[in-house]
Amino acid sequence: MKLKFVNFFLFFGVCFIYAQNVEVHYMAIVRQTFNEEDRKDFGNDEFGRAQLKQNEEPEPCEYVMFISNKESSFTYVEKISNAQNPAEAVIKVAPGGFGTTYRNLVDSTQRKNFNVYDKPYYSLDSLTKFDWKITREYKEILGYEARKATAEDQNATYTVWYAPKIPIANGPAEFWGLPGLILEVEKNSKSTIYKERYIAESILPSEKKLKIIKPDKGTQIKEAEIDNIFDEAN
Repeated sequence: MKLKFVNFFLFFGVCFIYAQNVEVHYMAIVRQTFNEEDRKDFGNDEFGRAQLKQNEEPEPCEYVMFISNKESSFTYVEKISNAQNPAEAVIKVAPGGFGTTYRNLVDSTQRKNFNVYDKPYYSLDSLTKFDWKITREYKEILGYEARKATAEDQNATYTVWYAPKIPIANGPAEFWGLPGLILEVEKNSKSTIYKERYIAESILPSEKKLKIIKPDKGTQIKEAEIDNIFDEAN
């Protein structure tokens, strides 16, 4: 009887994860290294040095991801700072953006919101498809067995670790499409010395459907257009 009770408890715990309503907190880190020629573009004043440091050694960012069945939202967590630093005007770096990335696995679409000098935009695009290669390597992350998978495109190489026992084909930022929740990501640029990392810090299953954020305010664009919009605004 005791054995049956233990098995029932384990089964209930697994089903709780399988409920597909999960809150995941990620830490994101970006590192970029500039050569001496590029460093000159920042100048030698206090502002230039502060901007260079912000680009090469930014503070880690925090994101919270809500997943309910086939929908998810991955949102930047704003930190309150009371620091009175004259170099606070530097452009900050956030690898996953400062807003929300929304993903719908039913219609294979992704949305992001942007703010260009107080003018709102949101992008609507098809999901990026990754040609994942699953390896035999594994390690433990937050108590789950995580499997390693890799992919690459013309811009970067990607190494991720996903948890097969959390059968949610989702992950942080633009990453998805594996038979398990992606818990860690490392992206390495092919053209510059640039690296992004996303690391899951907690996984909280929920019995209730979570409130998914779906960007839809402002002008609809394609994500590829946002750099030109910023350039024109500047």
